[in-house]
Parts: sequence; C-alpha cells; structure tokens
Amino acid sequence: MVEPVTSLTAATIATLVATKAFEKTGEKVSESVWNLVGKLLSAIRKKNVTIATAIEAAAQSPQLSEQQIKGLTAKVEVLAATDPEIQQAAQAIQTAVQAQPGAIVNLTQLADKIGVVNQGTIINQTNTITL
Repeated sequence: MVEPVTSLTAATIATLVATKAFEKTGEKVSESVWNLVGKLLSAIRKKNVTIATAIEAAAQSPQLSEQQIKGLTAKVEVLAATDPEIQQAAQAIQTAVQAQPGAIVNLTQLADKIGVVNQGTIINQTNTITL
C-alpha cells in the first residue's frame, strides 16, 4: 500500500494532469479525465483568465520545468481554497485519476520528483501571487 499520494491535494493532482506533467511518469489519462480537465479550466477561467491560459500553455510545452509546475500548482491551490466550483472540479479529477490502474504509484513518483507534497495544514499563511 502506497500512502504518500494522500498528501497530494485534489488541486495539485488536477494541476499535474491539466499541465500534462502527470504524463511524465508514463501514465496516460482517459478521455473522461480530459473532459473533467476542461471543466476545471472553464472554472479557473471564470476566476482568473491568466492562470487558465498559463495552464493551457504549459500543457503544450514539451519541456515543462519543475518550477513552472510548482508555480501553477500553488496558484490553483489558492483558487481552489476560495472557489467551491474549482475545488469540486479538482476533486472530480483526483477521483477519476486515482481510479485508474497504476495512478497512485505514478502520482507518488511524480510528487517525489517535483517536490509537490502538502506536508500538512498551514495556518495564517499569506500568499501573494503576481502575474
């Protein structure tokens, strides 16, 4: 049983899938997951067009840097924390991805590789996002 994947939030998993960073582990996502990604991007676009555009551009980039992934993940985490529609869309992606065979192992490998792991609850944190 692989436990570390539980430390990845729904928003993190959704961002990794949306930017195709998930595919770096060799995992391909189903058509139903891509449909959910479309819903997530639509919800993000309503809240912040710049972040949605950045995610779409990152998905088209053959060389996605760890820093880009971390930056986008942090931005989606903030949006998901304040917007129930984004949070729900991210949760749906997490559920769909984790239902795929091998997904937990690959998500854990990816999280280890890029260092995107939520270590616990953060209290009184101020996030400043500049675009």
